[in-house]
Amino acid sequence: MKFILLEIRLFFVCMSFLTRIPSPGWVSFKEEWLHQSIKYSPTVGILLGSLQLFVFLIFQFLFGTTISFTISVGFLLILTGAFHEDGFSDFCDGIGGGWKREDILRIMKDSRVGSFGAVGISLLVLLKVLGVSESFQLYEKNGFNFMLNAKIQFQLLSVWLYFVSAHSFSRFLSVFMMKLLPYAKEEGYAKPMAKEITWPQILFASLFGVIPYLTLVYLHPNFLFSLFCIIPSYVYMFSLMKRWIQGFTGDCLGAVQQVIETCIWISGVFLWTSI
Repeated sequence: MKFILLEIRLFFVCMSFLTRIPSPGWVSFKEEWLHQSIKYSPTVGILLGSLQLFVFLIFQFLFGTTISFTISVGFLLILTGAFHEDGFSDFCDGIGGGWKREDILRIMKDSRVGSFGAVGISLLVLLKVLGVSESFQLYEKNGFNFMLNAKIQFQLLSVWLYFVSAHSFSRFLSVFMMKLLPYAKEEGYAKPMAKEITWPQILFASLFGVIPYLTLVYLHPNFLFSLFCIIPSYVYMFSLMKRWIQGFTGDCLGAVQQVIETCIWISGVFLWTSI
């Protein structure tokens, strides 16, 4: 019973760290729980993806796909406090504006948004919106309409997995990056979470981070082509961190999550079409 209670607490600790969703009043906090809770990051991603889909479907009855998805993105920005987006922006500023490891880490720590960060986050959001808009245009062009079609349950499952995979798989790969590289700073916001990542934690995270993605690939084999976008992006992010700062920071993890999430959104074109 104590084990189950601890795991429930770890989930809420992770949710509180990654989002602004309030935890129940009985959930206390210990710093050692923070690094134990990281395995629930993909699980939190499933929750966020489901909530985003819910908002998207509501506004789909009133507006088109592009407007509805844009609203759902704004909803998540409020729900998460733009936590990962801020990390991506800082990462762009640091890698784009720094020439030495110390300079890059100092720039990332600066709360101000520079030109690289502003341009980077603008392009990121634009790619998300246009990627999903293009995906659903092809979706409906091929004879699907998940609001009216007789096969609504199967189609809703596919769309749900699409939304969930964008958040859960990207968060899993972000967690996995913590195993591949050391923490780059002596102290930092992500230090308590990053200090003791174990293979059992990685395995647990993979259950909720990888299974939705694999299920989507099983239902729509064409979506496997998304790996041609995900893998090079992930390797490139890894190489940038290893070369310039010899490790990762909290901003780097946020950047990885955002890049992989965007790769999945724009890979939605593979869900409903053949190559």
